[in-house]
Amino acid sequence: MENTYTFTLQYPWDSNGCCPPAAFHLRRDSNGFHMHICVTEKDPRRMETRHLHFVHEDSCVEWFVNFAPGICDRYFNFEINANGAMYAAFRKDRFDYQLLTPDDLASMNISARIHADTWEVSYTVPFSLIRNYIPGYCEEEQKILRANFYKCGDLTPYPHYGMWNVFFVDPPDFHRPEYFGEISF
Repeated sequence: MENTYTFTLQYPWDSNGCCPPAAFHLRRDSNGFHMHICVTEKDPRRMETRHLHFVHEDSCVEWFVNFAPGICDRYFNFEINANGAMYAAFRKDRFDYQLLTPDDLASMNISARIHADTWEVSYTVPFSLIRNYIPGYCEEEQKILRANFYKCGDLTPYPHYGMWNVFFVDPPDFHRPEYFGEISF
């Protein structure tokens, strides 16, 4: 059942030349979805050290995903900075959401590493976590998910907003599930 995909970004809102390359490596196996993200960015802004706080103000990478589009109209947003601090919620939209719990985040095995000119983060979304939020979710039956991958830095010296499945709205707004792309497993 293992599948692996790599996704790269474009920056449709670029106005300052800051477009840090980021590669999202997504793997699905019998335990869940494993995400590994590599970003080429020297000295990333990383002020936030606490989970469930606004990491999007820092150098941040994000995965917004509906794991069960056939049975659920909600999505998860996983936002993580170079410190490994994660903000995560289960959402209908920008305003209607439920934050994940500290126990949920502990189950995800979050890690982060900073190198000279790059940084990387890894985490796992176990199937058990998905089932806690989506009753009836069955990983054997879910062959398609809808998602987008993002890179941002709202309060970095050069604010930037990149994405995999490109769309353009003004101002930038990642909470647009109607623009999620389809990924098949």
